[in-house]
Amino acid sequence: MTAASNYLEDTLLKHIMASAGTNGADYDTASLSLFVSLHTGSPGEANDGANEISGNDYARQSATFGNVSGGSVSTNATISFPQANGNYSANVTHIGIYDNANSGNLLFYGALSSAKTVTDGDVFQINSGSLTITLA
Repeated sequence: MTAASNYLEDTLLKHIMASAGTNGADYDTASLSLFVSLHTGSPGEANDGANEISGNDYARQSATFGNVSGGSVSTNATISFPQANGNYSANVTHIGIYDNANSGNLLFYGALSSAKTVTDGDVFQINSGSLTITLA
């Protein structure tokens, strides 16, 4: 089998997002926090961490999500990264979602719709509702 039902997709997302204020609060994920990372290439399923941005005051940022609907869930607040204290070494092309601010496990990842150059003084921002996780 290669497909999951809509019910299963929603249930899995509700389970993961329960601590982020979604409608899946029946699940025991009270200690789960979610953090967004920036990457210069795909972190890949193995998550070797080789292409995550580092230096210049970069840090993963916490993310909160709204309610799960139709196999998808989106952020419900703007995510702002610290102001860059110098140019990032390469364009930001991908983001990841981890369960820890500094190490942890990669849960989701994907490409940006367009690469972003971050230079000294820039603030990389993801507007509320612009980051969507979909299980399909």
